[in-house]
Amino acid sequence: MFKRSGALYLGLVFTTTLLVGCGQGMDHMYSEIDPNHSFSSNGERIYFTGKNGAGEIITFTGGGMRSRMHSNTCASCHGNDRAGGRRMYPTFWVTTPALTAEALFGDHDDTHGDHDSYTKESLKAAIEQGLEPSGHKLNSTMPRWVMSDSDLDDVVDYLSSL
Repeated sequence: MFKRSGALYLGLVFTTTLLVGCGQGMDHMYSEIDPNHSFSSNGERIYFTGKNGAGEIITFTGGGMRSRMHSNTCASCHGNDRAGGRRMYPTFWVTTPALTAEALFGDHDDTHGDHDSYTKESLKAAIEQGLEPSGHKLNSTMPRWVMSDSDLDDVVDYLSSL
């Protein structure tokens, strides 16, 4: 009896360590923003904190295990530099795309999916509905964000800058 329960216990510890403790190429689990940081725009604030200028939490539906288990912001998956490339557990083969202005709106290559460049309107559909410019669904690890039209405009303006 002890051997069986001991093996089960060790298996659970190993699995938990693998899923929670391993970095999986994701850098830090949370966005590393100084709480005293001042943001240049509401869109930048939402990207890094998941809250708008009024302090309201931007909610989401769906998303992968990571977004349901951890404090979720755009930066927590796509990175502080918006370069993407983080692995999404438990689907380690899925990496987040870059959200730089060039990656979204510039000459498009195959690093951001098999679709055309984004427009501001198609980027809004990606954020809220999880749709590529072609109308195909984004990977299910991408949460579908719920926010006001003005907050959405601010996020899209931020992502199209720099």
